Amino acid sequence: MVVAGRRWGKSYLSLMWLLTKEIQPGERRWIVGPTYRSLKSTTWPILRAVMRQYEGAVINESELSIRLPNDSEIALKGSEQENNLRGAGLDMVVMEEFSYIKPHVYEEIIYPMLTTTQGEALFIGTPNSFDHLYDYYLRGQSESDWKSWQFTTEQGGFVPKDEIEKAKATMDENTYKTEFLADFVSTGSRAAYNFDRKIHVKQAEELTANLFWGLDFNVDYMSAVLGCEYSDGTIHYFDEIRQSNSNTQNLSQTMRRIAPDINVYPDSSGKNRSTTSNKSDHQILIDNGFNVISKKANPPIIDRINALNRMLMDANGKVRMTVDPKCTYLIKDLEQVQRSRDGKIDKTKDISLTHAFDACSYYIAMKHPVVQRLAQSSQW
Repeated sequence: MVVAGRRWGKSYLSLMWLLTKEIQPGERRWIVGPTYRSLKSTTWPILRAVMRQYEGAVINESELSIRLPNDSEIALKGSEQENNLRGAGLDMVVMEEFSYIKPHVYEEIIYPMLTTTQGEALFIGTPNSFDHLYDYYLRGQSESDWKSWQFTTEQGGFVPKDEIEKAKATMDENTYKTEFLADFVSTGSRAAYNFDRKIHVKQAEELTANLFWGLDFNVDYMSAVLGCEYSDGTIHYFDEIRQSNSNTQNLSQTMRRIAPDINVYPDSSGKNRSTTSNKSDHQILIDNGFNVISKKANPPIIDRINALNRMLMDANGKVRMTVDPKCTYLIKDLEQVQRSRDGKIDKTKDISLTHAFDACSYYIAMKHPVVQRLAQSSQW
């Protein structure tokens, strides 16, 4: 997995990786890009020029493929033409500009073809917010059979430094970081805009007795986060539960096994309804020994977002909230949940997101709300 800035030389790297290893008889090696048209205008001219020096190579301009004398094939494939991607085994593949390829193209079509030959894959692209390219990049940072690298445009050596500085002067900070520094930043309106994995993800040295649960009710997914608040008002989330096709009773029992008989700060709507029972969600929690703390209604979503961001980092730069690395669902929500145009949480793009975010923010909005005080004018 290679993440790199614009004009770093990604197409050259793709071809070097694909062609350096000796091509065995009958092998198939592909470069898969977002579209047929994009590959034809960028990667194809380079591949064609290189392979013209290969004696006996048959170049097919319309199919963007090259057949070698040993019956092996090198081809470029647009990911939008999914039917053209299916077939027998595949030996090597480059997923070029992977952010702009639908993730199921690799997971459901390309990967099964690689497994039949014990084939190899290279993923390459420029960041596009916290999407599937980012998820794969993280795998290269943590899994032994994956590797990932990150390079800026300047490190590629193809773009003069003064040109980079000129581009910087014409871009907003996030666009420059994405396009030239190959940083993963939110290019949209991220709800937890103050969250930074490098700052907020850490293990706590000790956990206090002031434990609490934050809870979001759903059938898919039931979500709970376990945190503690220190005497100085800082919060550390250190465990989480996520259950699919579940109910409040099942979740309560799991919570009891981890941290029983403590305060729970749930979705206020659970006071009047239940996911699957005649009892309300709140009553089920009470029956299981928890102390439910809730107002009549949830605060406005915008207030929850503002309160959460203030805990992540206030105007003076103070961090008052951290998250344990094992809380992977909460971390993903903090990085990826977006706001819609009206400032609320966007729940339409990915139904697996927002649940841990909500569970976390219910506690913060209750205990650490953003209070706006109106200045009173003095009358003489």
